[in-house]
Amino acid sequence: MSSMEVEAKHHRRLWITAAVVGLLAVAGVATYLVVGAPSASAPQSASTDMPIDSGDDTGLSKDPVEAVEAVTTGPLSDDEEAEVERTTSSLDAVLAASDEIAQRGDGSAVGMDAIATGWVLGELEAKAREQYDLGYKQVGEAEVTSVTPIAVDLASDPATITLKVCIDTSGIDVVDSAGNSMKDSLYKPGKPVAHIYGAIFEDDTWKISTHDIPETQDCAAA
Repeated sequence: MSSMEVEAKHHRRLWITAAVVGLLAVAGVATYLVVGAPSASAPQSASTDMPIDSGDDTGLSKDPVEAVEAVTTGPLSDDEEAEVERTTSSLDAVLAASDEIAQRGDGSAVGMDAIATGWVLGELEAKAREQYDLGYKQVGEAEVTSVTPIAVDLASDPATITLKVCIDTSGIDVVDSAGNSMKDSLYKPGKPVAHIYGAIFEDDTWKISTHDIPETQDCAAA
């Protein structure tokens, strides 16, 4: 496995709502929770749905996100390829957690601080709460088609790695609280979308910390 390109070994199944893909506006609220706005070619449409919950936390689930358990901890090495692989494992766990949060729709992001920090932790917590309030759940599948390291700095404090991730969302849908499809409101680019994820090494773990959708979209067709 090359230290400059880590291809997905299998099609990872995940439920990525448009909040994480960053390309759906809901009820006038900016649900794209990424650094920067979507490209000008990305259509956005608004739903007339209003949040089911206005802020009461009583019904929010306290059940931990199970995907967090997939990441193992250990000291940082000077092996760039091994640390890229560890970071990719953490990214897989974050995407699986996003899957789980979207599927459950119960408002829980409990335990996410073990594998995410900074912007990404806030993004997932906000996503969990927003889906709970709006009553949205994702159905269908998305695929990570490739993961490529674009920057590795193991000497910095903390150490950092940046990954480019191509995600195909053509197989997903989002349904509202009544079970109605919102497929017409979802951005469908016709090929995988590039995401840039940054990770820092903290508490003997690679934690995913930043998330951006770059203007240059050059992922290969699925």
